[in-house]
Amino acid sequence: VLRHNEGEDAIPDRFIVLGESYRTTREAVTNAVLSSSTRPLEEVVTNTDRSLKHVAPVGLLLSLYREVTMCQAESSQFQPTGAEYLAKLRDFVGRRGLLRPDASRLALQLLGNEQGAALAHVKVSPGQSGMVRSLAALVVHFACVLSQCAPPTSGHPLEVFAALAFKPDTMRKALLPTMPEDDLPAIRNALPESNTHWYECPNGHRYYVANCGSPMQEYQCNVCRVRIGGTSGTLDTANRVASAADQSESGHILGAAHLRSASAVPERDLNPASCALMRILLHMSLVWAASSSDQGKLAALASIIHPALPVGANIGQFFWAHLEYDIQVFGRAVGKGFDDILLSIHCLLGGMTNANVNPSAGLDLRLSSRESRRQWEGGIQRQYFTDFFQSIDGTVNAARQALHNDDRLKKDKLMRAVFEADARPASEGGRHLDPYLWCYRERASVGDLTHRLAPQKEKYRVLFEFLHDEHKLRALQYLPDIVQLQQRLVARFSRRIDRRTAEAYTVKRLLSEFSDLDERAVGAMVTAYNSAWSLVRESLYQHGRLKPPDDCYYGSVSLESPLSCLLPTAEGYGCNPSALVEYLVSAHNGFLEKYYRGIRNVSTSDIHSVLLSDATHAQLISYDGSRHLLPLVLSHCHYTVEPGQGMLVQYDLAALEKHLEQRFIIGRPMVDMAEIRLVFSEDVHNTSQMVALRRRIPQAELPKASQHDILSELRDLPQVCSVISDLEITIGHLIATGGRPDMMLAEYMDNVLKMKSDAKLISQKLSHCCRLENILSVWCLLMVERSKRLAMLREDAFDDVAETFKEELQPEDREDLESWLAALSQHRDTFVAELLEFIVGELNQRNAKRNHDWPDWSLMGAMDSCEIGGKYPKEMPDALQCRHAVAVWMIAARC
Repeated sequence: VLRHNEGEDAIPDRFIVLGESYRTTREAVTNAVLSSSTRPLEEVVTNTDRSLKHVAPVGLLLSLYREVTMCQAESSQFQPTGAEYLAKLRDFVGRRGLLRPDASRLALQLLGNEQGAALAHVKVSPGQSGMVRSLAALVVHFACVLSQCAPPTSGHPLEVFAALAFKPDTMRKALLPTMPEDDLPAIRNALPESNTHWYECPNGHRYYVANCGSPMQEYQCNVCRVRIGGTSGTLDTANRVASAADQSESGHILGAAHLRSASAVPERDLNPASCALMRILLHMSLVWAASSSDQGKLAALASIIHPALPVGANIGQFFWAHLEYDIQVFGRAVGKGFDDILLSIHCLLGGMTNANVNPSAGLDLRLSSRESRRQWEGGIQRQYFTDFFQSIDGTVNAARQALHNDDRLKKDKLMRAVFEADARPASEGGRHLDPYLWCYRERASVGDLTHRLAPQKEKYRVLFEFLHDEHKLRALQYLPDIVQLQQRLVARFSRRIDRRTAEAYTVKRLLSEFSDLDERAVGAMVTAYNSAWSLVRESLYQHGRLKPPDDCYYGSVSLESPLSCLLPTAEGYGCNPSALVEYLVSAHNGFLEKYYRGIRNVSTSDIHSVLLSDATHAQLISYDGSRHLLPLVLSHCHYTVEPGQGMLVQYDLAALEKHLEQRFIIGRPMVDMAEIRLVFSEDVHNTSQMVALRRRIPQAELPKASQHDILSELRDLPQVCSVISDLEITIGHLIATGGRPDMMLAEYMDNVLKMKSDAKLISQKLSHCCRLENILSVWCLLMVERSKRLAMLREDAFDDVAETFKEELQPEDREDLESWLAALSQHRDTFVAELLEFIVGELNQRNAKRNHDWPDWSLMGAMDSCEIGGKYPKEMPDALQCRHAVAVWMIAARC
């Protein structure tokens, strides 16, 4: 309502924070425009204090932008007298020698409003929103500072930003500021070098082997699930020694702005607030470069964005979205509103203009290495940020006062009300104004507390470490609901749904199949998943141990999303929920380890632990930021409000740390990570699933007598097939959740799966003697029996196996096989079961892409590569290849 009067200036002149020099230059430009003469400017330049070095040139550039360029924003404002007068101004800025070459070119662009040729947000035009104009003014301010203060090859610390803004082609290979980096070098330094050896899986994911450094066991890669490690000190042939080279990516690697964390995150030696502020400067430089019509600059910018933007995407819009996001993140980090944030950054840029800076001798300003980037970031933080953050409240108050004293303020009633320039009426138009104006006050917040605490981090270590990790810890409140959701989905769909159905099955359909009560409960769990995902997705992709592949990213889950994006699997969209749970557990355990070992000097082995499936909110560092943490902060905050002075905030840090420790940390156990995995129906006979079961629950063979009794009780083929089906469902749950090896199978089915074991298992002997450690032995036994009975009925027992693996043996090869089988003696039945497991698990049609070249492989070598089969008394004849697999089994099983 306050902005409806014609002629009001809705955008305050925030450049006024630069001081009296700018005010004088601005008025001179105004007089020059009104008189159509450059004489007022000549007088100001002649009388300028040369000791101000860069202040006067930058002030001139900003005055031209404010008084000439900005006049095109509103049709009601004064317009220059035409091209003739603009030519005089161009001649003036070009011949005085006051501006450096880059600054002179910038002045000519501003006079013609040509600074936003490729990005409409930077170009001044009627109808732009106040936020766009305010951010554009901030970008222009930074461009003016860089063009005048950091010329090329000057060695000025700001030359990094200047190169990005004016010559981005020179920064194509730079490790840009605030970007995440490869964590391996830091991890290497933290581990004993003498007994730690690093390796890579075939897909390049790294792992280490401690102690002697030689692999003695085989596992699955946590990321891609391929085989890693080795046996008897010998590395698996598909693995390799990890490169010691740094794998930090160059360029801009944050992805799209909307995928980033909503909170400021630390990087290297930068605390969250410093990192957020430096990203504002980075993205202002890139926005300025992207606003150019120079195709060479745009091509250079496109080459530094990873992952690459789609063809035809607007690079300027990409960086502008990041800048808008940075402003929001920084505001939350320091607890200030939009207007105060803009004022504070204008003040920072003013400080950069005034600062006396020595050239960065010996420092690589092209940031070609991680060490040069770390040194440069530390230098910027010490040179500009430390004093800025220590005095940010006083700086903002002084800036407000400068705006309050500005004569131009008389044009804007809202700004006069905000800064209390007039006596405030109790009401206006029957409506009290004060509640609305509180949005312009400084806020006591978690972000504000974080940046105030930084200078005292050694004194209040618990509080500092908690706030340092708070951007991750806040998501732990959703972990129990996410785990419960995954357990329900695994119980409902494991081994009952295939991939294609899961991708066509929507979340809306899932919810509709529950009762009203269950629908609300599951809906709340999905909401919890979305909330956690939005909080940590940026950190997860950059720092998580499990990183979902780029092509498997799925954003927030909606009713129309496929069910597959919620199912915890090792591939596809299911990588996201699996990686999310692992990341949250790591965040919880990682903080507790820092707290107990690093601060309290207590060994984590003395701390009790809880299974992930049993973890509750009370056992986690679980809290709601607005309902729990913020009230705790506010209860230890003291603030005063004075007319025209703003809000002064102070915190009782000692009491706050004590209460935070008691409420959120003390007594919390470590969480034992037990992966929850869903198995698709087409993976029922996949060998990797059997390997996963053996690792989850060590398996033992059922006694021969018990095997004979079980088979005698299963009289016909349908009974055998029915028991196999129920066993496979049970195996799927055991792979996902684990279990005690000595637990009876019937007890597990009755009490855990709620399946009636008497009806499902059929065989009394099976119910009474089989434990979970015997389930794979029973499954193999029944699969062999099923295949034998099908063969006796002259039916194809391997209808899902490709024909290339059913080739008959030559007579001489058959004789060699018979001789070998005779040598096996009592191991023959074991070989029959293991070969069947290999055939149904690896040679089926679903694995056609992987096993297309297997027919020529040695049969024993292929089984060994799949971790199937043990050592036999005699080596299998080399002539027996995978193409003979079915024929070998039929002979061995005497079918």
